[in-house]
Amino acid sequence: MINDEQAKIHGLIRVIDESGEDYAFSANRFYLIELPQNVEETLLAAS
Repeated sequence: MINDEQAKIHGLIRVIDESGEDYAFSANRFYLIELPQNVEETLLAAS
Protein backbone atom coordinates (compact mmCIF):
# COMPACT_ATOMS: atom_id res chain seq x y z
CA MET A 1 0.00 0.00 0.00
CA ILE A 2 1.19 3.52 -0.84
CA ASN A 3 0.42 6.37 1.54
CA ASP A 4 -1.72 8.74 -0.59
CA GLU A 5 -3.64 11.44 1.27
CA GLN A 6 -5.67 12.47 -1.81
CA ALA A 7 -6.82 8.88 -2.35
CA LYS A 8 -7.64 8.57 1.35
CA ILE A 9 -9.91 11.64 1.18
CA HIS A 10 -11.93 9.82 -1.49
CA GLY A 11 -12.05 6.49 0.40
CA LEU A 12 -9.38 4.87 -1.76
CA ILE A 13 -6.06 3.15 -1.14
CA ARG A 14 -3.23 2.65 -3.60
CA VAL A 15 -1.88 -0.86 -4.00
CA ILE A 16 1.26 -1.90 -5.88
CA ASP A 17 0.95 -5.12 -7.88
CA GLU A 18 3.69 -7.64 -8.60
CA SER A 19 4.74 -5.76 -11.76
CA GLY A 20 5.33 -2.56 -9.80
CA GLU A 21 2.25 -0.75 -11.14
CA ASP A 22 0.04 1.02 -8.62
CA TYR A 23 -3.75 1.16 -8.70
CA ALA A 24 -6.41 2.88 -6.59
CA PHE A 25 -9.08 0.67 -5.02
CA SER A 26 -11.99 1.34 -2.71
CA ALA A 27 -10.58 0.99 0.82
CA ASN A 28 -13.60 -1.05 1.96
CA ARG A 29 -12.40 -3.94 -0.26
CA PHE A 30 -9.41 -4.56 2.04
CA TYR A 31 -8.70 -5.35 5.68
CA LEU A 32 -5.55 -4.03 7.32
CA ILE A 33 -3.88 -6.70 9.41
CA GLU A 34 -1.02 -6.69 11.89
CA LEU A 35 1.70 -9.21 11.09
CA PRO A 36 4.29 -10.59 13.48
CA GLN A 37 7.47 -8.55 13.03
CA ASN A 38 9.49 -11.46 11.63
CA VAL A 39 6.83 -12.14 8.97
CA GLU A 40 6.64 -8.46 8.01
CA GLU A 41 10.44 -8.23 7.73
CA THR A 42 10.56 -11.36 5.56
CA LEU A 43 7.87 -10.05 3.22
CA LEU A 44 9.48 -6.63 2.92
CA ALA A 45 12.88 -8.19 2.22
CA ALA A 46 11.36 -10.26 -0.60
CA SER A 47 9.86 -7.24 -2.35
